[in-house]
Amino acid sequence: MKKVCIVGPGAIGGMMAVHMQRVGFEVSTLAQPAKVAEIAQRGFKLLDGGQTYTGKPKAATDPRELGVQDLVVVTVKAAGLPWAAEHLAALSRPETQWVFVLNGVPWWFFDGFGGALQGSALKTVDPDGALSRAIPAARVIWGVINCNVAIEADGTLNHVHSNHLQLGHPNGALGGLDAVAAVFRAAGYNTETSAVIREAIWAKLLINMTFNPISVLTMATSDLMLGDAYVRDLAARVVDEGRAVAAALGLPGGPTGAQRFAAAGASPVKAKTSMLADALRGRSLEVAPLIGAVAEIADLCGISVPFTKALYGLIRVRSQTLTP
Repeated sequence: MKKVCIVGPGAIGGMMAVHMQRVGFEVSTLAQPAKVAEIAQRGFKLLDGGQTYTGKPKAATDPRELGVQDLVVVTVKAAGLPWAAEHLAALSRPETQWVFVLNGVPWWFFDGFGGALQGSALKTVDPDGALSRAIPAARVIWGVINCNVAIEADGTLNHVHSNHLQLGHPNGALGGLDAVAAVFRAAGYNTETSAVIREAIWAKLLINMTFNPISVLTMATSDLMLGDAYVRDLAARVVDEGRAVAAALGLPGGPTGAQRFAAAGASPVKAKTSMLADALRGRSLEVAPLIGAVAEIADLCGISVPFTKALYGLIRVRSQTLTP
């Protein structure tokens, strides 16, 4: 694989573009007009591990200007998925690999799941089924990333911590994943392939569904939230509800909420969640995939999740009152 296109290069995608270009891949980016103008003017500047890296990949709003790719990496926020889906065909040949590196529950979650929930549509994340029609699960490689990248006031990307990535197909097949993983490994990512990518999705979700919405409601960084006993207790209760839903789905739930936050609170990292960063930049919030889908799945499973639903309601309303 030589030609790589990053679709929606924000903090995560921008870091990928810089490092992939640095190690010799032919990198391009597909973005909205304002972002294309920004990349054309100054490219990307990345602070990572005490080093400063720069990159200036080709950027366009029309995928036909970029041509057919070997690998397309979609790093848009959930609200941008319909836009990204419109352009995938123009970037692709049949063997082009599509990797989606997004947070939250994906539209395809119950495609091939088996059991009573097999094929269940998630109205919170794909209300009219458009994503399922445009991006069939058979073409999906899903990426679960643990990597905190902040966008500074001047646009500089600051890699704060972690660079772990898990890749998997919805159907659990491992075929073709090694070639894709090799691209990310070459760019410096600690990359694993997984036959159970839903487990990784849910493991990350248990943190995102708590501190992302709470951070916007409080406008606080992670250290402040972890430092308040009542906030930790709320987060722990939401995690435990998420673990109950995981159990109903046959997925591992991992440590209890209290166990997670006791460990995290011992040496808290001062960081903004991705949802808080979006709120501060006037962007739409990923409410539906991070917490709305959990409430919907809980209803499908007959699981009571009152704290999750209360938090979902609050952040859903808060997202409507934020200044664009």
